[in-house]
Amino acid sequence: MTSTTTSTTRRRKGTRAQRSPANREATDAARAARIAALHEQIGAQVERLTADPQWRAMLDTAARFHRYSLGNQLLIMAQAADRGFTPTRVAGFGTWKALGRSVIKGQRGLAVLAPCTYRAGSDHDQGAEERAGETAAEGSCGGPADREDGTPGRRVLRGFRVVHVFDVSQTDGQPLPEIRPELLTGDAPAALWAALTDQVAAHGYTVTRADCGPANGITDPATRTVRVRPDVDGAQAVKTLAHELAHIECGHTAHGFDYLGCRGQAEAEAESVAYIVTAWAGLNSGPYTVPYVAGWCGGDTAVLRAAAASVTAAAGRILASLEGDDDGGDPEPAGPASQPAPDTAGVLLVAA
Repeated sequence: MTSTTTSTTRRRKGTRAQRSPANREATDAARAARIAALHEQIGAQVERLTADPQWRAMLDTAARFHRYSLGNQLLIMAQAADRGFTPTRVAGFGTWKALGRSVIKGQRGLAVLAPCTYRAGSDHDQGAEERAGETAAEGSCGGPADREDGTPGRRVLRGFRVVHVFDVSQTDGQPLPEIRPELLTGDAPAALWAALTDQVAAHGYTVTRADCGPANGITDPATRTVRVRPDVDGAQAVKTLAHELAHIECGHTAHGFDYLGCRGQAEAEAESVAYIVTAWAGLNSGPYTVPYVAGWCGGDTAVLRAAAASVTAAAGRILASLEGDDDGGDPEPAGPASQPAPDTAGVLLVAA
């Protein structure tokens, strides 16, 4: 951010206190209306996309893939790097067969850890290992697994066993239906990166441009760092930074938030905020945001509607600061910098 822009921002930040209560309320109401309209716009675009038969086929295919735990992601990436390739879509032998693809003869699987659990409180299952899946899935936002009779039950981890999975590059057969988010191209407004970085820093996080593996950005609550990959255009970089800031603003990095269990909700919320922020700056992130959000919410716009309060509140705080219309105080951090890594949110938030 240039010194001229900085001084202008400081002057604008002082204007809120000089406005009358009626003017402040009008400004806040106008901003809230713009944010709500943009959030509705995402939902409408997601509905149009999910009506596409190719998209439905892609969702059906994606449902067969597990979401790997952070530990298994690191295991997969390390083994693939040793063999000279970058993993993209990984599944077990049986899943690939069901998708019309076969593991190429001579290919070695990638070792991951699969949980062995039993259902607590059930005489029938007590002490018996549940049949392990292909990987340690992240779970879903909605509570414990059900018992066989449909009543809620709690699964207890007994241990892990090694299973092997294969990347799509190790298979051949029917092509997978795919509609992928498109990376944004072109430049971003010159001061936007610096302004968003200032907001991230106000929460006690440090922003760097560094390798993020297969992701575009990573937020690490344990080290209080936000990383954005260095090899994308400015428009994509600021959208990713807005996404990571949104994770913090929405409370996804807070102690006790079950990011792994609620990852779909968290990613849809953060990317929706990023869409609103980039639209405010005159950038169209639709080609990236719409398929990304649709994928994480499974094409269910009810997930977006349920996220409206969190999205609009977070976007409102970010835009108020960008417009120099905040109250001049520091934002409340997601958690003190000295706090221990959260139980589950201590994992990296790997994002758009």
